[in-house]
Amino acid sequence: MESLRTHHHGPGRPQPRLAAPAPKLESLRTHPDGPGRASSSPKLASTPLSLADCAPESSSAPSPDIRPATSAATTSRPQAGSLLPQAGPTTLQAEHPSPQAGLLRAQAGARPSLDTLAPSGIVNTSSDLASSLLHDLLTGPPPSPRPNTLCELPIFDASDVPATVGTLQLRHWSRFLDLYPDRAFAAQLRGALQHGVKLGYDGPLRSAARLDVSNLPMSADDAQHLRREIEARLAEGRLRHVDDPAARQLVCSPVGVVPKPHSDKKRTIYHLSHPRKPGSRLPSVNDGINTSFVTIHYESLDTVMDFIRDHPSASLWKADLEDAFRHVIVAESDARLMGIHFDGRHYQECALAFGGRSSPFLFNLFAEFLHWLASYALQSVRTSSTSHSDVSHYLDDFFGASDATAPHAVPIQVLSLAAAALGFKISHKKTVWDTTRLEILGIELDSVAQTASITQERRQRIIHMCSRIIDRGRASLLELQQVAGHLQFITRVAPHGRAFLRRLYDAVKAHYKAPFGRRISRATRTELVWWVETLHSWDGVSLLQPSPLVIEHIWTDASPRAIGAHLGSMEQPTAAFSKELSRRHRRKNIRFLEALAVLEALRRFSPRWTGHRKVILHVDNENVEYGLRKGSIRDPSTQALFREIFSLCLRQHIDLVPVRVSSEANIVADALSRRPAFLLWNGLASSTRSRSSAVCDDYTSCAARTSSSSPFPATATTLIEWCAHHHAESRSYGLLKRNLATLKSWHIDLGLDTSAFDSDRLARVARGYKRVVGMPAPAAKLPITLPLLRQLVQALYSVYSSKHDRRMYRAAFCLAFACFLRAGEVTWETQGASPLLTVGSVTFATDRSFATVFLPSSKTDPFRAGTTLTAPAVPLSTCAVSALDVICKRRQPTEPLFCLEGGLPFTRHAFSSMLRACLTHCGIQPSAYSGHSFRRGAATWAASNGVDDDTIRALGRWRSDCFRRYIDKSATERAATARSALYANTSHHLDLSVAAWRNL
Repeated sequence: MESLRTHHHGPGRPQPRLAAPAPKLESLRTHPDGPGRASSSPKLASTPLSLADCAPESSSAPSPDIRPATSAATTSRPQAGSLLPQAGPTTLQAEHPSPQAGLLRAQAGARPSLDTLAPSGIVNTSSDLASSLLHDLLTGPPPSPRPNTLCELPIFDASDVPATVGTLQLRHWSRFLDLYPDRAFAAQLRGALQHGVKLGYDGPLRSAARLDVSNLPMSADDAQHLRREIEARLAEGRLRHVDDPAARQLVCSPVGVVPKPHSDKKRTIYHLSHPRKPGSRLPSVNDGINTSFVTIHYESLDTVMDFIRDHPSASLWKADLEDAFRHVIVAESDARLMGIHFDGRHYQECALAFGGRSSPFLFNLFAEFLHWLASYALQSVRTSSTSHSDVSHYLDDFFGASDATAPHAVPIQVLSLAAAALGFKISHKKTVWDTTRLEILGIELDSVAQTASITQERRQRIIHMCSRIIDRGRASLLELQQVAGHLQFITRVAPHGRAFLRRLYDAVKAHYKAPFGRRISRATRTELVWWVETLHSWDGVSLLQPSPLVIEHIWTDASPRAIGAHLGSMEQPTAAFSKELSRRHRRKNIRFLEALAVLEALRRFSPRWTGHRKVILHVDNENVEYGLRKGSIRDPSTQALFREIFSLCLRQHIDLVPVRVSSEANIVADALSRRPAFLLWNGLASSTRSRSSAVCDDYTSCAARTSSSSPFPATATTLIEWCAHHHAESRSYGLLKRNLATLKSWHIDLGLDTSAFDSDRLARVARGYKRVVGMPAPAAKLPITLPLLRQLVQALYSVYSSKHDRRMYRAAFCLAFACFLRAGEVTWETQGASPLLTVGSVTFATDRSFATVFLPSSKTDPFRAGTTLTAPAVPLSTCAVSALDVICKRRQPTEPLFCLEGGLPFTRHAFSSMLRACLTHCGIQPSAYSGHSFRRGAATWAASNGVDDDTIRALGRWRSDCFRRYIDKSATERAATARSALYANTSHHLDLSVAAWRNL
């Protein structure tokens, strides 16, 4: 039957299916509708697979109030549990037969489907009947043995007996244990069912009693809950009253009540770790548990997440066992170790209890067998190997997924059938199926959106746990284990977080020596702070299936002197970089250098991307490749780089997939890490390169729309199409010329053919572009001359309140004017970057009559020859020497010459913003000025004072006559110049015999 499912974001999405309440069981022989229902059931002769025809007469069936959860309109899906399509029903009654009818047909020799027995999705019948049905259902070779089933020590004693009679009966298990491939494990379960499980205890409590203990603090509500719990367990036989505890040598432990996780219900827990510090007292029960009864490797969400990746819109399901631990009965000899004393009476627990150190391990042995049996049943009924995922479980939680076209209830049906056959019971309230979005173990999976995300509840719980340890500065072993366990689990959603667990693991190992609390190290605290900050800022969403259109390839390599990387394929790289290593890194091991190349590549290339990205990282160092996959490496310095790498990936939503590549195949990246490539890379200024990536991205996207071939190397046709794209975007001719030059430079870096840029057709298109669009003159900014500078300095006292910053701006304004400086020569952008000017760059004359400023490089000095500028001392408020003297006093030579209060960078934005604020205060329109106005104003002011052109060229460090465009003259001055040049001699007579200029 086809479900009417839609995506959860859609307006018509139905609620996920929840199991119906458990029906009461009645005898078929006394049911008034039994025979009639059996005779009116549809014939299923066309069904090739039967469940069983050997049900015992004493079987019972649920009452007829259960109805299937699908509508009459959904009739196209094949019946669950069938290997081939069945004949469709003709009536609604035939489509939805009652469970009693299915059981009657099973008793009569008919072959009912799973839907017949479990129309609500959950098989709810006796163990006798379910065992017979399931045994006949199993076909084909059995699955492989389950993990976590190695019993280093026996879990039973053949001379012992169970403490009580439970629901897990050997007569129901025996036929399935005979099918299990691992005979040793099957023998252990067989013995545990027959004789009861041993707790794995060996210690002084074997021959001693402990009767007087204080229970855990309880409120009145908690105590009342415990009384009801005791009454219920006594009625079930899982708790037993002990009249003579001394003769029984009962070992009592404190009992308490705690809230269940994610629920408003309460749970009874035995404090079997009491006393934690025994001293002269008898130790706790848990202290004597053998370590072989403790270790479990829990299953992750990997199986179901991989299935969702391969099956978009898959249907998800989960189920939970009721009273999980209490199904497993303890041996009589060990039951005395689980005594309690409450309301003046002594009791003995007969089943596994919460609080027992070995309880999870022992219960999981039985859960693993249920897992194996459910997998066998699912393998027997599914129509193909890809219709349903393998069953997964985490203690008593079972979960999985089904293909969107497969019958969605089948996994729940076979699991509940297997559980019923063994004596377990599925919780109806916690069982969900037929939904595309489901929370499993605190992780929300969405098969349509292809995402896995942390639930808000789990996020807040982890933040609270981490913050509590940070605030206290100390933690117990249990607290650190809980935090590490929670964080390790969510690394399935955030795999890059594995790099931030190493110090927590080290702290857990260290706390074994002092398990009851000790101070945490600074490294552990740093790790916890990182997690708290990340969980506050990160959206908690991980992409399960990135689009193949957003997969990037990065190739990196390193040498002792340089690192390099390129983006794109090996044959057609689209971006590259090469960087010389600083001296402090050159003696470090190659693992560190290779990791540094990866970090630098991600820092340079990731700003080009938006949204989730899957990045295939090609590295030729095996240790780094393995460490990136694992999340850690032994070398501490390399691990520090890994932490930076994974932190960046988490912020940028990058799914990093490292791949090992041979050095011979890593040709381009290997070349980029060598000295020739380093020199080639430094042939352009870094500021020029920073602007080139956007140009190449624009060209690549345009080429993808207009051509099916590769965009690199560029052809004349793709370049012409790119020119047309510029015209469609109303871009200027100057921008077109700059972008073509940038793209050609990119080809030169990557060693690609540049002949297309010299094409005659491209040149003619560019000329046509210029004729059509035109080339307007750039709008020049107005100059800041000495009178305006004086007003700006005065305005600083009114505009800015910080004395420190006011002095910095005054010195910057005055120095920029006195030494013809550009804005970029007095500013610096990022914290940690080396500023161009330092305090040590300034040298004062002995008599303070002038100051020299050494400028190591500039736009007109790209090869870093350096130049020394001189600022004269003048008796004005705009004196650069006095302003520099004020800001240089009592400062170290290595400090930045200009910096804002608190050591903040003196950025171009801050410089320009203050200039605009001062201009506005002076009543001048600030849009006509910029940081370059100081340099322009110095040239204009010098020319107005009669300084010759050669002197102006030298002061401003110009190498051509372009400075003349910087000299602004008023209309009056220009009129006077024209008057003297053209009209000074007005009395000269006409002489036609003078030769023309062109004949001279």
